[in-house]
Amino acid sequence: MAPSGDRLALRLADDARVQAVTTNVRFVGGAYSRAFQIGSRGYHDFVCKHMIKAAPTDRFVVKGRETAVAATADGSMTIVTLKERYHELMTFFTGPPPSRKKLIGLFGTLEIQDHPRGMRVRPERFTQGDTATEQVAVMVADRGTIVVPGQKQARNLVPKHRGKSTRRGGEMWRVPLPGRAGSTSEHDYLYVVAGAKGAAEVRIAQGGGLDTGALLDWVDGIDVAWNET
Repeated sequence: MAPSGDRLALRLADDARVQAVTTNVRFVGGAYSRAFQIGSRGYHDFVCKHMIKAAPTDRFVVKGRETAVAATADGSMTIVTLKERYHELMTFFTGPPPSRKKLIGLFGTLEIQDHPRGMRVRPERFTQGDTATEQVAVMVADRGTIVVPGQKQARNLVPKHRGKSTRRGGEMWRVPLPGRAGSTSEHDYLYVVAGAKGAAEVRIAQGGGLDTGALLDWVDGIDVAWNET
């Protein structure tokens, strides 16, 4: 489930292990703009230990939910996470750390519904905030990372020219990473897979035991469908 509440069906070509699923959302309204990440329980501790190296600085409650704050040693980044039963809602600040009052105000104006299949979150109506973008990211062991933009943003991902047909009835394109145009390495490209009900951007793994031919065959078998009945 995406932060908007939309449901995503992502079919993969084999039974390789899904290591992690995270979602991202950005809210805007007037001069307001803030991005959030959503991960399963334990996401805050994992990010602070393995990705950004941040230590706890504060802990308090917002609307009955535990909220944890951590900061890097040099104080350049603050990580703030609201913890629900199944998922955690995280945001980042750079520069001087925000006050507890500011953080309580920020998380206190969000409507949150947490489910085993995902977290739905949106600004309360009086804030006049709205969802600008959202996406679902799926990491698959020894295969790669799949990023699925929300339905409204998917059209911006798909190239204008016709792509290669896939075995699930969609199309696939190869897009060079910045500064990698003309490279002969398949790892210097992103792969866009699109069908009638959604699109995804895929980056294939390196050093996972499969050759690039097998990895591209795996990409060819990906199918994305939003709100499929």
